[in-house]
Amino acid sequence: MKPELKRAIPIAETFARLLHPFAEVVIHDLEKDKVEAIYNPFSRREVGDNSYLDRWDFTVDPSENIIGPYEKINYDGRRLKSISLVLRNEKDKAVGFLCVNMDISVFETYRDTLQVFLSNNDDTISETKQSLFKDDLYEQINMFVQNHCREKHLSLDALSREDKQALILKLHEKGAFNGKNATNYIARILNISRATVYNYLKEKESETV
Repeated sequence: MKPELKRAIPIAETFARLLHPFAEVVIHDLEKDKVEAIYNPFSRREVGDNSYLDRWDFTVDPSENIIGPYEKINYDGRRLKSISLVLRNEKDKAVGFLCVNMDISVFETYRDTLQVFLSNNDDTISETKQSLFKDDLYEQINMFVQNHCREKHLSLDALSREDKQALILKLHEKGAFNGKNATNYIARILNISRATVYNYLKEKESETV
């Protein structure tokens, strides 16, 4: 095995271990047009098989060493997402190829399953019935809190005392406390007591007096 290809073996083994069992990693010898090493093989290729890379010209631009990602199809029809690294010698001549082939079919299966679950809504339910369960006060509070945190680049779980007070005042301005049990709910989602909510509001009132 050429020294340049041999030096790529630890890289190939690293990717193979990290991405097992979803990735196959292959080292090609361009001069021989043969597979020199293969890890986690699922394409049914073996060391010594033809690489079929003789149609490529890697001498045009030595700076172009990464090809992809690009799509391939495995022998059994599974979709692969691949990326290739050109291996060069000290004269910048391409002598080999390191390819990582990711089997993305398993992720597509999960995606399709999640899509079915996430879109599994009752299309026949009337708008009137939907309104009984959708856009209630709690949901409106949730949406406002999430939007507020997003705009301020804050995390709900990491709000400071000042952040929580500012958020409570905003909710008060929007009339969120007019709903039944709204104070208890706001206190729960901010992980503070109901008394603390009222104290924050009173502090603001005292400042404006």
